[in-house]
Amino acid sequence: MLSGFVHLWLFDVAAVPPPKELGGKNCGAPPEATTCERHSHDAPAATTWFQGHILAGSGQGQYTLTGVPALHPPPIHGCMISDHDTPTYYDIYISEYHADGPVVKYCAINVERSGGSGDAVELRLEDGSQVPVERHSGAHMARQLKLSTTKMVTGERARSHLEKYAPDALSVYADTAGNGGDDMMVVCLGVVSLKV
Repeated sequence: MLSGFVHLWLFDVAAVPPPKELGGKNCGAPPEATTCERHSHDAPAATTWFQGHILAGSGQGQYTLTGVPALHPPPIHGCMISDHDTPTYYDIYISEYHADGPVVKYCAINVERSGGSGDAVELRLEDGSQVPVERHSGAHMARQLKLSTTKMVTGERARSHLEKYAPDALSVYADTAGNGGDDMMVVCLGVVSLKV
């Protein structure tokens, strides 16, 4: 089990493509860019992706968390589709820092994000797939994952947070947002737990 505090920041898929080395060649591609046919019962494609750090308990190491739009989201029942609360799905990769760089240690595939919470990231996986991800076959597959945002910061406070904890993310915002960058920045602070 891994648990701790998390802080993460969001990027718009259209403005900043998610890292393809995690999810595959179509990771984060808009629906029209993929070759699969979409149906009314398919989960809508996620329009954001996120990165962050996990501040785990004593002796658990240091971790990064990256959530990219799910490569193969599950079909959803029509009663779950609405204008304000339709879930989207993410593939979550948690990497541990090593001397030679981060290594993916945990994967959680098709993690549900509720659509009703706006920019606040709320994730839930109750009974995850145990099929290893081909690209990260040495990683542990998560059975359960829960992430809850307890506080959000935006604007200048988000900028200050990223300056201190994630200067690389701040430079990405600066490259894509121009002068309106502070308005686009969202940092979610909260708690995360994962069971394998």
